[in-house]
Amino acid sequence: MRKCNALVVCLCAGAVAHAQETFEAASLKPHPGMITSSSDPALKGNRVRATASTLTDMITVAYYVRYDQISGAPGWAGSDHYDLDATAGDRPITNDQMRTMLQALLADRFQLRVHRETKEVPMYALVVAKNGPKLKEWQPDETPRSSITADGTGMHMEVAKGTMAQLANRLSGNGAGRPVMDQTALAGFYTFKLNWVNAVATDLELPPLPIALQDQLGLKLESVKGQAEVIVIDHAERPSAN
Repeated sequence: MRKCNALVVCLCAGAVAHAQETFEAASLKPHPGMITSSSDPALKGNRVRATASTLTDMITVAYYVRYDQISGAPGWAGSDHYDLDATAGDRPITNDQMRTMLQALLADRFQLRVHRETKEVPMYALVVAKNGPKLKEWQPDETPRSSITADGTGMHMEVAKGTMAQLANRLSGNGAGRPVMDQTALAGFYTFKLNWVNAVATDLELPPLPIALQDQLGLKLESVKGQAEVIVIDHAERPSAN
């Protein structure tokens, strides 16, 4: 009798785990009218919403990759915009659970099929510039923070208790245009601000990223090649109306 109860418990646990792999309900529709604002899939409690988000936008969230790590996407995957509203039962879920559910949703609605590969790709190495770093060591009385914002003047990063590995990762998806590897050999935590523009030619006052890194942080980007994981799209279809 005890063995039977144990079996029931195991089966129930398995059923719960399976249930968490997909959203309980999900609406995915083409974004109507002009695009005045957009947002990628974001989790709040048990609900995931996106506005005017493309398939490639959703893939970056579902697979936790950058845009430069996506290969083989059809043209419409970056130009067709969708609104998503999905719920996962009546309890809050984690970001990892959301990503698993989002992967299942993309496979169902877009017939998305992907595989992972490791390829040699152009990258940047984040290194210390000739005159040395211009970084302030984080102090225990400083509240940790990490933010990156964009406005009419450019990009603005503010960090307290940040590592060089974290900086390299943030730059990979915010202006570098390639994966960035930390090769500064700077350990520990730092407090810093970085302000730049991503445009090559601009009349704005802020400098482009390579100059901003050197002038403001005493760091620079060097072109290298390295191994990076990519998500290769094998198949994708526009979703039918739901």
